[in-house]
Amino acid sequence: MMLKRGALLAMVGLSLATAACDRKATGQSVAVVNGEEISAGELNTELQLANVPPGADQKLARQQLLQGLIDRRLLAQEARKNGVDKSPDFIGRQRRMTEELLIAMNAERQAGSQKLPDPAAVDAFIAQNPYSFGQRQILALQQIAIEPPSDPKALAPLADAHSLDAVAATLTRLKIPFTRTSGRLDTASVPPEALKRIFSLPPTEPFVLPANGKLYANVITAREPVSMSQDDMRKAALAGLRQQNARSGLTNEVKQLRSKAKIEYQPGYAPAANATPAAAAATK
Repeated sequence: MMLKRGALLAMVGLSLATAACDRKATGQSVAVVNGEEISAGELNTELQLANVPPGADQKLARQQLLQGLIDRRLLAQEARKNGVDKSPDFIGRQRRMTEELLIAMNAERQAGSQKLPDPAAVDAFIAQNPYSFGQRQILALQQIAIEPPSDPKALAPLADAHSLDAVAATLTRLKIPFTRTSGRLDTASVPPEALKRIFSLPPTEPFVLPANGKLYANVITAREPVSMSQDDMRKAALAGLRQQNARSGLTNEVKQLRSKAKIEYQPGYAPAANATPAAAAATK
């Protein structure tokens, strides 16, 4: 006797649902949440990402991380019930996150086979970046924090403000909200060319840097030298060189891939002839 297609599909769906309900937390499954398994591999990944100190209770850490995994799985299941995974916004963000993870893991794999810079290259890197090593400093700053306006041209009058008080007065006149605050800046975190421009300014001349989605007008009020041993400098320089080489390698890889790829644009979306590819711009 032949079963109708609809009835057959219904039976298959029922059997799959029954199988899901019958799943047990055995073997490589450390837990089952509403029929959905959490594997030992997933838990191990959580353990690696958590960076649990070697001296900590590993068993307790695994138990706590597993509870966090279960909570996350429950919330994700609820989001799927609400149809979030079908929304265009979710699909777009998921693709972006997947691509970024693929790129990062591929870069890690390539870095593992990367040739270590020789001692001469390390010494040259230290000499070329004095404010990251021998002359490294922590700068104490007085600051004015500004929410970036939708039109950057609105801040053009700040070019004539040559002190923090003048910046505050100009922002008040322009009716742009701001807050006064203070901060610290490690010279090792600032590109050498930017530091060169900052240090060439008169002592009271503000300079603007972005941070955490805001713009900060800064004036240096004090400098604190950072002492580094020769061994620490060489370790930091080696890491910096490897990052620099990785960025350079990524730029070259993008150029090669673009030269071989077939990329078609809808009219009006093609870049200008002199536009810089995103990957290359990000490494500057």
